[in-house]
Amino acid sequence: MNPRQLAWMSLIALVGVAGGYAIAQDHDNGLWRRHPNLAQAEQLTHQADGYLLAAQRANRWDMHGHAQHAEQLLQQADREIWAAARDADRH
Repeated sequence: MNPRQLAWMSLIALVGVAGGYAIAQDHDNGLWRRHPNLAQAEQLTHQADGYLLAAQRANRWDMHGHAQHAEQLLQQADREIWAAARDADRH
């Protein structure tokens, strides 16, 4: 995979995460206020994604797919945190 393709894939992933975050913020109905620790964990996944992007840029996108895999895991963590907050809200 060349650096240009990797850049586009990273940009698409970042937009997906940002879009998901925006949707979550619009539809949380106070969910994060009721679960501040989960809110902080969710914010940290977004911060970590930003650091990954910076690391990719600093390394000229040559991370042999590891950064992309880390981004996927952060997205999964974000979804799990959201699910945990919803489940905690039901109890």
